Amino acid sequence: MKFEHVKKSLSDLCYFSKVDITHTFSMNGIRILQVRCLTINSQHIFELTYPGSDKVDSFSDLAKAAKVITNTISIDAPV
Repeated sequence: MKFEHVKKSLSDLCYFSKVDITHTFSMNGIRILQVRCLTINSQHIFELTYPGSDKVDSFSDLAKAAKVITNTISIDAPV
């Protein structure tokens, strides 16, 4: 998935931030990453959760979150 497409997906996710929506990235039926947009003090925060681990990352910068997501799904992509 291209960086610009991920950015657009994150932007859309925040548009509906008053609703609890989680976007799941998966490959071959295996969840790789889950993302949701939280609004805290009028600021959008992207929460990235990695299924199968306790790791959770939070980003206030849309481009940085999109870059981490793009890198993560590229690493897990089959060659």
